Amino acid sequence: MKKINFIFILFAVILLNCFPKEGERIPAKIAFVSGTVLLNGKDAQPNDFIKFGDVIETKARSSCTIIIDSQNIIAMKEDSAIVYHIKKGDAMIDLKSGFLSAIIKNKKNIQSFRIKTPTVTASIRGSALFIGTESPTSVYTCLCNGVIHYHVQGRLKSERHTAAHHKAIVYREKLGMVFDEPDAIKYHTDEDVENLAKLINVYIDWTKISE
Repeated sequence: MKKINFIFILFAVILLNCFPKEGERIPAKIAFVSGTVLLNGKDAQPNDFIKFGDVIETKARSSCTIIIDSQNIIAMKEDSAIVYHIKKGDAMIDLKSGFLSAIIKNKKNIQSFRIKTPTVTASIRGSALFIGTESPTSVYTCLCNGVIHYHVQGRLKSERHTAAHHKAIVYREKLGMVFDEPDAIKYHTDEDVENLAKLINVYIDWTKISE
């Protein structure tokens, strides 16, 4: 019995340490909901606050926009699911399925913003990105504007990319290895990115690389 209690206490301590303390929390809330959007399995509404560890899902013909620490924003397309793992010093969105756009401009509390997928993790710093899972073995990425580092599964070094006006790459897993190749701009447009930027009072200058 004592051994079981010790294991339970140890697990509880580890779990508590994973969650941010008061001074480490990053404020985030849902700004827009269309259709059926779930927050931890319950219907989400505009102005709902999002906490570390929360799960957000969009169903068919649905979408959701989330503002994080003022001038950072993500927009989930339909049939998407994320886990919110963001705190000061460690900001990550775990994209389980679907597609999302992200614009990161407020770097005061979030120096490096990561979006994790099964094959590649995108590390964003002051950039606009579109990313999503085309299939369990294929991830589509588009650096819309800015600078990004891709950490590809199985590769020791990250890859730095820059773009003023869209740079699309697909990462596909085959026989345990991940291959990448250039791709066309799809699933999103300039207007989609610009409209998202307006929600956080940001202007996208397609003539230069923002950082």
